[in-house]
Amino acid sequence: MNCALLIIGDELLAGRTRDLNGYWLSKFLPSVGLKLTQIKIVNDSEEAIKTSLDDLFKKVDIVMTSGGLGPTKDDVTKNIIASYFKKDLVSNEESIALIHQLYAKFDREWNTEKNAYHFFPEGFELLDNLNGYAPGLFFHENGKTILSAPGVPREFSSMVENAFLPKLKTIYTSDNFKEMEFFSIRTRGVPEETIFGELCPTLWDDLSSIAKISSLPHLLGIDIVLYFSPSERDEIIRKAKAIIERTELKSHVWQYGNLELPELIVSEATEKSLTIGFAESCTGGLTSSKITDVSGASKIFYGSIICYANSVKTNLLKVDPKTLESFGAVSVECAKEMALGTLSATGCDIAISFTGIAGPGGGSPTKPVGTVGIGWATKTQNSSKILHHKGDREALKERFCRSGLFKLLDLIREH
Repeated sequence: MNCALLIIGDELLAGRTRDLNGYWLSKFLPSVGLKLTQIKIVNDSEEAIKTSLDDLFKKVDIVMTSGGLGPTKDDVTKNIIASYFKKDLVSNEESIALIHQLYAKFDREWNTEKNAYHFFPEGFELLDNLNGYAPGLFFHENGKTILSAPGVPREFSSMVENAFLPKLKTIYTSDNFKEMEFFSIRTRGVPEETIFGELCPTLWDDLSSIAKISSLPHLLGIDIVLYFSPSERDEIIRKAKAIIERTELKSHVWQYGNLELPELIVSEATEKSLTIGFAESCTGGLTSSKITDVSGASKIFYGSIICYANSVKTNLLKVDPKTLESFGAVSVECAKEMALGTLSATGCDIAISFTGIAGPGGGSPTKPVGTVGIGWATKTQNSSKILHHKGDREALKERFCRSGLFKLLDLIREH
């Protein structure tokens, strides 16, 4: 059953915030047997919202909206949806009681003078919000359904799971929910056009013969994703792996599965009882943040030394001042000494260091912006390398981080 998402908010089109709800919904809906076929972002104008609803309802039976349900003047979604369906805004004892309950969860008091949360389009149903104050909206008529949620990601996702989905299951039969799974073949170091154009020219057709597939570029790599019903899972994965293992792409595959890189690192390090530590200069703690975002990281992560200043490199990591004078902070020599210093300071099994130039200033002809030194040290080996990446400051930090994490994954697998 096809769904669409209408994302509402001037702030999204003005670049003041990023949408995360579309990304989350595109992963969640297939897992419950629904298909997201379109995402549309519009401003807060009545014309834009109504025109978009007209367009989307011509193509799908279920439209979800995010944003515009808050208490401020630019939160106009509820009023415009009421107008679209030619409904008056009303309130009753049940809607007032619901808002009191929503506020009570956060130990706050509410009254009808505070905001208009208790008003809703006549004939609609107000839905609980587990993580906020603004209720959602539900309406079904003539085979069409609209579900409206706040735009705050944690409120949106919890409302879809805990309010929207149960409502949909009351009005649509189980035949409408055809659960799909996905399985990723995650590669690195080779562009998409090289994979399918030079390295494995028949790969797309070979994989398409066993499942629906898509190719998704990611940071420093490509994911080839297969979609299938749960009953087909084992057989399709077996066939897909066999296809890949017969190609030159197999050496570029870093995972058969759906874990993100930090999750995979924590999982494999835990399995081998290996501990890790970082020395972060140019990444400024980004790598540590990604690892500690993973539940269970405390079992394997000892810590990170944020050594942005050279004085911290020499004082805490014992980098030789002569190394900095002779080769500079962004060098294989400095990167290796940083890793060795981290190994000594933290007592971890594997240390990774990052020292680079994220720009936009600080580059030179010999060390341009995008240059990064990645160092590593274990009890049996230590070395380093220089890499060159492209992008703005934020993108470069992400690429530096991922480069180091890939090296860390390799070292874990060598143990």
